[in-house]
Amino acid sequence: MGTEGDSFFVAFQDAWQAVAAATKAQREMTSHVWPADEPVRVRIGVHTGTPTIFDDGYIGMDVHRCARVASAAHGGQIVISAATADLVVAALPKDVVLVDLGYHQLKDLPAPERLYQVSAHGLPATFPPLKSLGAATRLPAPATPLVGRQAELARVVSLLLHEGARLVTLTGPGGAGKTRLAVEVGLRHAIEFPGGVHFVMLANDRTAAQMWSTLATTLGLAPNDRPEQLGTGHLGDLPMLIVLDNLEQIHEADTLVAALLRTARHLVVLATSRRPLHLPEEHDYPIQPLSLPPEASLSSAQASPAVELFLQQARRVRPTFELTEHNAADIVAACRRLDGLPLALEIAAARMKLFSPRALSARLEDTLDLPATGRGTPHRHHTLRDTIAWSYDLLSPELREAFAALGVFAGGADLGALAAVLVDPSGRESVDALETVTGLLDASLITVTEDLDGEPRVGLLEHARAFAREALVAAGTLDEIHLRHAEHYLGVLDTVAPALVGAHTWTARDRLDTERDNLRQALRWALDATTADQGPGEGLALRLCVGLGHYWDLGAHYVEARDWLEEAVGQTNDASPSLARCLGGLAIVHSRLGDTAECRRWAGAAVDMCREADFAGETLARALRVTALAPLLDGDTQVAISRLEEAFEALNDAGDSPIRHRILGDLAIASGIAGNLHRSLELLEKAIPLAQACNEFQTVGLLQLNRASVLRDLGRTAEAHAETITLISTLLHEGHPRDLVLGAESLAEVLLDLDSNAAAVALLGAADATRARTGYARDWAQEAAMQDAFHSARRSMSGDEWHDAYRTGRETPIAILLRAQADSAGQSA
Repeated sequence: MGTEGDSFFVAFQDAWQAVAAATKAQREMTSHVWPADEPVRVRIGVHTGTPTIFDDGYIGMDVHRCARVASAAHGGQIVISAATADLVVAALPKDVVLVDLGYHQLKDLPAPERLYQVSAHGLPATFPPLKSLGAATRLPAPATPLVGRQAELARVVSLLLHEGARLVTLTGPGGAGKTRLAVEVGLRHAIEFPGGVHFVMLANDRTAAQMWSTLATTLGLAPNDRPEQLGTGHLGDLPMLIVLDNLEQIHEADTLVAALLRTARHLVVLATSRRPLHLPEEHDYPIQPLSLPPEASLSSAQASPAVELFLQQARRVRPTFELTEHNAADIVAACRRLDGLPLALEIAAARMKLFSPRALSARLEDTLDLPATGRGTPHRHHTLRDTIAWSYDLLSPELREAFAALGVFAGGADLGALAAVLVDPSGRESVDALETVTGLLDASLITVTEDLDGEPRVGLLEHARAFAREALVAAGTLDEIHLRHAEHYLGVLDTVAPALVGAHTWTARDRLDTERDNLRQALRWALDATTADQGPGEGLALRLCVGLGHYWDLGAHYVEARDWLEEAVGQTNDASPSLARCLGGLAIVHSRLGDTAECRRWAGAAVDMCREADFAGETLARALRVTALAPLLDGDTQVAISRLEEAFEALNDAGDSPIRHRILGDLAIASGIAGNLHRSLELLEKAIPLAQACNEFQTVGLLQLNRASVLRDLGRTAEAHAETITLISTLLHEGHPRDLVLGAESLAEVLLDLDSNAAAVALLGAADATRARTGYARDWAQEAAMQDAFHSARRSMSGDEWHDAYRTGRETPIAILLRAQADSAGQSA
């Protein structure tokens, strides 16, 4: 197709032709007699894709990807993409094999690529590591070089890479540098794990379920996947290192880690914890504080890792600071009093901005009561507590109160959240959050990162957070601050949650994702306060669950939603609209999980409570609406229609209710399933403008998608296709996996009617894969429709054609296939 410099761009109609040509070229280059015995070595990259034709040539992402694959190879090497490997592996001759090189990050490509080397008889087989950006890694970037851990690093690496250990737990006191060492192992040896190195921060998790949710999110799995799925697909067939950071507070973490090791045979786990997991596979490797100088001399100090770390951190705030004969004894004394604990050294060294080494040492003498070195972990833990207490005691009374109040946050806080929990001593107005953050940052007691909108986000190290909470307990203000925290995040939900169905779904979802740990913290406290009969907890817990309902549904967090809702309603006896919403929410969650019996039970409980409490209008309508879910799932459309009509009648006194269009949409679905297509279309025509008036753009899209489906069933295929294509851009913008699945399945049915069989089957494959990842099951009507679609496609295609198209769909993100259909329709128009 062309040349650039000394490179050739060549296109083939068949992947095997490309690999065969590459192999033949390398063999002839290798066997050729070169002048002066100076062989010319070329690198070859092969990729299979669908580029765009432009000016008698090809352009597009697949061309770019092929160039990057070639750039990663060495002279004499043939490297191919996974797309090509899948097509040629079954047809390789006996003297040609594929060597899996793992996942590699290539320049300018957003996701890691799985690459293979073509090895053939007569060709070199051994090459240096690929010239990529490295294997796939998700590791935090250290702020400073690792200090004083060479021996520990070498030992951990030996356990993982040379002695076959699959679980190594770095244990030791808080602040000993366990996390920093684990990150360094991953950074230095990522190339040894072609499946990737993944860092999973678990400091905010308390249960195995939360731990799995965090781990699944990090690895790109769905929240409702199970640990067994870690051993399947691309996550299970290559050596992978997972760093599980901060396990000691997680109940049953050992059970989950054991399940991971059992199901993913190539997985290696490097964990950090204050205590071992006590698993048979575990290698417990204690991390001690950094070694201290045996003498107070300059030469002894220069050889000490503890002093080296102290100097490193001191120079971050005082760049010209040097270790000298004059100050060596004071620095050694300070390091000894801090017991060589890295976190204590870092916090103390930050005060070098204000104090000389002698002044600093004197303050440590006054405030820290360190025991003799080597008396065991509890004493080293006291050392850290005393280090934090020393910094705390240097604060003004106002900053002490502010630091303590930060202990109720999980996952950090923005300035607005801080202002909500901080009040001046008079209680009349909020403290200046920005001034407060500045003071605490100067004391190095907090961390400050950038929020989604570029604003400061304040966090505490876990040890500092524990200290802050103890300070609140001692002051008797823990529940008061927790109440302010919970009320603030209820306000966040009241403001942000409505936008989840509007024009700014992604912005709203990102905001709630950022605050997920704080929302969990607020809900946990509210439920605990309810158990302890602390007044406002019960109402807060229910209202928080109501506010979180659509967020849970949008992210397919059905299991987590079920657990929270069941605990909330189980602690409540008094009828309220919020309780009715939560009971209905449980029915919805169980319908998503395909449990019609539980769906029916909770929906009935919601209606019974409303009737007993004489709740009418929108509250009763919401409860009645969810009673139609189980009949719909079971195929009893007449009962479902009756329930929905009753729900709609209950809205007569509710004015402009925001759920009127939703009930109409449900009625349209039930009517369509019952075969009354004209009635279904009529209802949809009423519902769509009502949803538009409420600015519920996501709901509008679903209603229009249902209208397209009805049009197809009425034989108006061209109209159905046009309507579905118009909706794709909306579906892709909102990105809800459930909506993408429904859009893909609806479009597939239309394409089958238009004889676009391969494209339809690919969409069906992508929809099946997405449903499997999210746990979103089909109801009986959807299942029947899809079975009809599958049978129709199989009758129109050969077996190989069907399987190829279906496999392509399962392996391709559903959004890419939908976008391709939209682009194709636009070009046809």
